Amino acid sequence: MMGRRVLAALLTGFLMVTAGCIGGGVSLEKTGTSKPWKPDGVIEPGEYSSNFTVGGDFSAFLRVDNGSLFVGMKAKTRGWVAVGFGGGPGMRKTDIIIAYVLPNGTVEISDSYSPGFAGPHNPDTTYGGVDNIISHGGGEEGDFTVVEFSRKLDTGDRYDFKIPTSGTFRVIWAYGTEDDFVSEHVKAGHFYVSLGGG
Repeated sequence: MMGRRVLAALLTGFLMVTAGCIGGGVSLEKTGTSKPWKPDGVIEPGEYSSNFTVGGDFSAFLRVDNGSLFVGMKAKTRGWVAVGFGGGPGMRKTDIIIAYVLPNGTVEISDSYSPGFAGPHNPDTTYGGVDNIISHGGGEEGDFTVVEFSRKLDTGDRYDFKIPTSGTFRVIWAYGTEDDFVSEHVKAGHFYVSLGGG
């Protein structure tokens, strides 16, 4: 039984690494930023410079401004959403942000790090790091959860990935159905980003 679980985990990881993402192809839309960023859980046109959508179920919105990274996550779930930067394969040595919105509208968010291929993804503070999320907010609209957050491109924390403004870097994504930081994902994958500017 244990051998089957290990084999299933390895197969899932192999599919994520070779296919790029699970749940459909990635479409990219690049736009200019014409509106100020607000962590209010509403993704507005002109608020982000890049929009990566995976199969219609998950979108990551990115913006770089004055040495900071601004991120929006939108997924077809009423549970948790997550993005991670750098690392690999799988979740190995990956900087991960996980968040969910409670029924009362409160957003719970964790600046996390995964040392291993399949986790765990504990808060940075577990390893002696720092919570480097500057601001955040979110909400639920219909079947979707939206969370927005900001952080410095280079936080100086060894458990945070230094976001480059030239070249490409890896972004992982996932979402689950529960309002917690520990339940398994229902969909996950990764893609590569080139931001530019900064």
